[in-house]
Amino acid sequence: MKRKYIILLMLPVVLVIFALQSCNPKTNGYYVVFHAFTQPTLVAPLDASVDTLPAGTTTVDLSWTSANKDGDPVLNNVYFGTTAPPNSQPSSSYYQPLYKAGNTALNLKAVPVLPGLTYYWTVTMIDSHGVLTYGPVWSFTIFDAITVFTGVYLVDEPAEGWTYVIDLSKLTETTIQLGPGTGPVAASNMAGWWASWKATFTLDLMANTYSMPRTNFGGGYEGQESGTIDQKTGTLTGTYTVWSNGAIIEQGPHTYTKQ
Repeated sequence: MKRKYIILLMLPVVLVIFALQSCNPKTNGYYVVFHAFTQPTLVAPLDASVDTLPAGTTTVDLSWTSANKDGDPVLNNVYFGTTAPPNSQPSSSYYQPLYKAGNTALNLKAVPVLPGLTYYWTVTMIDSHGVLTYGPVWSFTIFDAITVFTGVYLVDEPAEGWTYVIDLSKLTETTIQLGPGTGPVAASNMAGWWASWKATFTLDLMANTYSMPRTNFGGGYEGQESGTIDQKTGTLTGTYTVWSNGAIIEQGPHTYTKQ
């Protein structure tokens, strides 16, 4: 009986506390709902795209969309790098280096990039209460046209009756080097070129042409060459001239076919 009396005495106290809480002017008896940002949606560059940089530029602009019903100011962290996320793991910002913390726009302009590399990036939106919304990991590749014209090539030189194998290797964003020692082809297999000869071809990727000015190979030998290029196949087609002590000793067409 004693326990029953104690319960009956506590019941009014509990009812009074409940009544006071229900009249709390701060909540007025309702829950306050805050909305996080929606998951970021990609705008540009397109996911898994291969993009060509405009002439004279070395940066890209990243952009996406995300909304917040409460009208919170835009705030996000941008993660950007060249490390691919593990395929066995879900997409997460933690697989990329933090590139820009506290970004206050739905874009990030003038991000430096290099030709030939694939970039991975993602965005984490942050609302005014610190709630995070993670975006998926996107990627894009910057096209490096010069790499199309590198590797092992079969050269056809009908004027001299030669067909031989050479290497073409990248020197700069617009030049490639032909000759022994620039790749896997042994000098002994490069019958059409003397072991010490190296030539630098400059590619005009807008005009689809290549050229080599008159070049001194040493020992009294000089060479010059120019022609056209095919950016889809990597083929170079042109004509060459070789001088020995100032006199022309070879002249004719050259075709370089990528193997």
